[in-house]
Amino acid sequence: MKLVLHIGTPKTASTLLQSSLEANPEWLSRHGAAYGRACSPYSNHLTLCFAVSPEISGLALSLGIDSEAAKVELRHRITAEIAAHLAELPPHVDRYILSSENLTGNLFDAEGIALLRDMLAPLFDEIEIVAYVRRQDDAILSMYAEHLRQGFSSAPFDAFVDKCCGAGSPVLYLYYRRELMKWIEVWGRAALTVRLFDRSAFTGDDVLSDFLSAALGRSDLDLSDFVRSDVDNRSRSAPVLEALRRLQPAIPFLAHGKANELRARLTPYIYDLPTEPRPVMAADQAQAIMHHFRIANGWLQETFFPDRPAPLFPPRPDLPAQGNLGVLSDDDYAEIVSHLLLPALR
Repeated sequence: MKLVLHIGTPKTASTLLQSSLEANPEWLSRHGAAYGRACSPYSNHLTLCFAVSPEISGLALSLGIDSEAAKVELRHRITAEIAAHLAELPPHVDRYILSSENLTGNLFDAEGIALLRDMLAPLFDEIEIVAYVRRQDDAILSMYAEHLRQGFSSAPFDAFVDKCCGAGSPVLYLYYRRELMKWIEVWGRAALTVRLFDRSAFTGDDVLSDFLSAALGRSDLDLSDFVRSDVDNRSRSAPVLEALRRLQPAIPFLAHGKANELRARLTPYIYDLPTEPRPVMAADQAQAIMHHFRIANGWLQETFFPDRPAPLFPPRPDLPAQGNLGVLSDDDYAEIVSHLLLPALR
């Protein structure tokens, strides 16, 4: 049995991939594949990261993973569940897919990656690691939106960019040379397949068809009866992001070291807030971000994309001189707050 382990990176349509894979077990089976189980309550196998990471994140705490003993017990449960699932599969299924962007988003050292290898390797004959890489200016804006939506941060965008490009960055996975070298160190270069998160590079002009082609080793797949998930993980509109930024100190993701119940109750209504107008950064911000990552991106191109023209991520002539982040009119604020309050008043 071959394992295809999709490790993200974050903000490369991982939620769409995971929810679509989970929703299509019959289609996958017809093509000799199965989407795995890993003791996760979500289609994202985020427990893989929580079981081996030296750090205990807020998300891990929200699932009760609060100690080293809890992580050891989780590793045993994950391997037992995967083994039981493998035993259930028909003989023609020879590929098993696991997916969690947390493996690049929240697994920060080779020690945890080696522990993951030791946990999974006895279950499979072969393991392929699949990662998507996205230009950093787009990825940072997308992660900023995610931090605001989840209640992780109240930082203005400029401050978030400075943090991302400085010490203690919350997006270490965007330093692609440093991130992928850890996986190469543990698994070997031959085990890694790296794909560009770029429509012009996708097989089939779509990330779903691109991933399935990579995971199943075929470019001639018929997706006519593959049901694309309607889960929408797009960021909210620029005014909504600014409203959430201002609200965050009152309703953060964590409260007293635990997942904030009030935030959890608010989350479904946040997901219903508008997505337009789209958040857009200024052209000079994008240029500065890409300049910061230029050396790592040069390594990425030489190592995984030597046949593509340089630079791997070209300049962005489409961006305006002035972005729309941090702008919130009184009318926008009133509409957003009323949308969040109405469910409580019904």
